[in-house]
Amino acid sequence: MTPLPLDQYEVFRSHDLAHTRETVGRIFCPHRMDLVGRDTQLDTRIHARRLKNVGVCYVAYGGEVRVDPGETESFYVVNVPTTGKGLYQCGSQHVQTALGSASVATATEPLSMRLSADTGLLAVRVERPALEAKLSEMLGQPLQWPIRFTLGMDVSTGYGRSWHELLLFMTSELNRPDSMLSYPLAMQQAEENLILGLLASQPSNYSKMLEGERLPAPNRSVNIAIDLMEGHPEWFHTVGTLAREAGVSSRALQKAFSRYLGTSPSVYLRSVRLQRVRDQLRATQPDMATVSEVAGRWGFIHHGRFAAWYRQRFGESPKQTLRKSAGVGSRSG
Repeated sequence: MTPLPLDQYEVFRSHDLAHTRETVGRIFCPHRMDLVGRDTQLDTRIHARRLKNVGVCYVAYGGEVRVDPGETESFYVVNVPTTGKGLYQCGSQHVQTALGSASVATATEPLSMRLSADTGLLAVRVERPALEAKLSEMLGQPLQWPIRFTLGMDVSTGYGRSWHELLLFMTSELNRPDSMLSYPLAMQQAEENLILGLLASQPSNYSKMLEGERLPAPNRSVNIAIDLMEGHPEWFHTVGTLAREAGVSSRALQKAFSRYLGTSPSVYLRSVRLQRVRDQLRATQPDMATVSEVAGRWGFIHHGRFAAWYRQRFGESPKQTLRKSAGVGSRSG
């Protein structure tokens, strides 16, 4: 029997929906997951190997499921089927995958998927800061807007096949105890090659720029809205108020944000406010303010939702950030 990918790194097996949802949520992000069909049974298997900025997982649910992670925000994910088929939606894009194809989900757009019972996936998690840093290095300039990939990826021909072969080689090597990837420098190089290869092989809103063409700068309405949100994130902003200040309709502003930034005004504002919360938490001693107080100052009222967004964006809870600020303060004193 052919061994499954990364079988040396089994994380868990389970027939329980809640257990599966919780464990997959810890590896990737909190999400909704439902069984498709009244008689569907799970036989979930997860194998996972994490590097520094890339994580490779083998995921098989053993039953037909619908999974809705929403916006992953802090990472991009490439789902490469080894068996079965899947239907994916990310933002306004739809694609069906099977052997020879994959999906590349954009971090700033809501993702949902429906997987057949016989689906096995290599799910590649790429941290957003590392992906953006590599692209910025390739372009020789800061990024103007988030990376927005085409959802469907052909891994049977061309650059896509080269990237897929690199992934399979890397997955095989990671599963060997005597692999050269046990050396930190070799692992770092392999990880960088995977990130660079994804940027080079998969079409995105930066592809033309990577080929040497200049892209248009965001238009006037987007610039006005960004200036308002960056300058005064504490103000009460809606798509309507931003559009009025920019002199366009709400629909026109939303379309401009989607076209130029690959996101929406509300998601952009949330990102700005999350960063302000983090900045304030890092500068605050725990006995001077609580997480709820700081979050409330920047418009976050629902604490559970805020905490989930914060962890997705920064990889730690707001309380952990506040505790770290206490450590810095005590060391400097």
